[in-house]
Amino acid sequence: MKHTVVCSALLILTALVMAACGPAAGQSTQGPTTWIDEPLDGSKLPLGPTEIMAHASDSDGVTSFDVYVNGAILAHAPATGIAPHDLYTTGWGSVGNYLASTTVGWDPKTPGIYTIAVRATDSKGNIGPDATAVVTVGEVEATPTPLPTAGATEEIVPAGTPAPPVPTKTAGPPTPTSPLPTKTPGPPTPTPPFPTATKVPPTATPPPAMRAEIAYFEANPGTINAGGCSTLRWGVEYAAAVYLDGEGVIDHDERQVCPPSTTTYTLYATSGGGDAQDTATVTVIQAPTATPPPTSTPMVDTDAPRIDGPYADPDSITANGCGCPGGQTTVSAYVNDPSGVAKVEAHWDFGGGVGTGGDDAAMNPQGGGLYQIVLGPFDDTGQLWIIVQAWDTLDNATSTGWGDFFVTVHCIC
Repeated sequence: MKHTVVCSALLILTALVMAACGPAAGQSTQGPTTWIDEPLDGSKLPLGPTEIMAHASDSDGVTSFDVYVNGAILAHAPATGIAPHDLYTTGWGSVGNYLASTTVGWDPKTPGIYTIAVRATDSKGNIGPDATAVVTVGEVEATPTPLPTAGATEEIVPAGTPAPPVPTKTAGPPTPTSPLPTKTPGPPTPTPPFPTATKVPPTATPPPAMRAEIAYFEANPGTINAGGCSTLRWGVEYAAAVYLDGEGVIDHDERQVCPPSTTTYTLYATSGGGDAQDTATVTVIQAPTATPPPTSTPMVDTDAPRIDGPYADPDSITANGCGCPGGQTTVSAYVNDPSGVAKVEAHWDFGGGVGTGGDDAAMNPQGGGLYQIVLGPFDDTGQLWIIVQAWDTLDNATSTGWGDFFVTVHCIC
């Protein structure tokens, strides 16, 4: 890692120096210069998630990066600008460039050799050349090298070559000797070649399937009032298929639910390496049920109205035929009843009781329970007996007694 950081710093410094010597701002027609900081070309990486980090420099400013793996787009990422403030104070002059970087996550699923390419685009839409790095991920089986075909070689002595002379031992004068016959070698026996090894391609062992993993499954909020809504959110890794209450969904998503009552939702993920399941519950608080007021049993009014009175004003009057006009009197009574007063009547007769004749008439309501009637003038003289009768709305009736009240009618002017 230390070596990588040092190399990245040197690359950034080199790019800034080159940018300082380049054309003035606004004159660039070539896209940004891009280089890959991590992983470096020729790196060997373990199988699993990693990051691709790259930088780019351009006098018109770097706006975005495109990252490819084996020719397929991995990510389109916005550029993060870096202002080279340190260079402004070193006496190198105005650099006028923009330096940008990006970091993109990469999770290769199988071992192999991968080609990473990164290109950048400046603010004028110019696309720069690709920066590439070839990396090895995981353990990659080597291809066996076939053995070469080889045969034994033998030195062949040409026919007719004389054998070296055999030295003779001289004891006296030399005795002439005849030369020994030369042995003529026969042709060499050919050696059969070694068998050629048959190249057998290696059998690729697929990596074991990962077990489906539900990273999170939640309801927010978990408790709502009746008529409200909640949002279900989930994230699933290594799944071949994902189901929410039996309905197929994507592995990372959210959905609004508005259950009428407390509901538990089930998320199910399937994979060749094993399935996973999780639940989330939305609790619904129901509105309290209104309790009807207790039913009261109406009380039956069996009482007759109450009568206060009667009263007469004046309590004595002059009869007709006495040499002066006959007089009149106003008879009043107060009548009340809880059920309401239906009617009030006055009955009168001279000196008699019930059943002896007389007259009756309805008394007129004056408000506040007051009922009145005007009687007279009369032709007879004597005591004018008066009673008051009253009925309520339930037909309960009452009356004052005969003889309890009277008006005197006389012939005195």
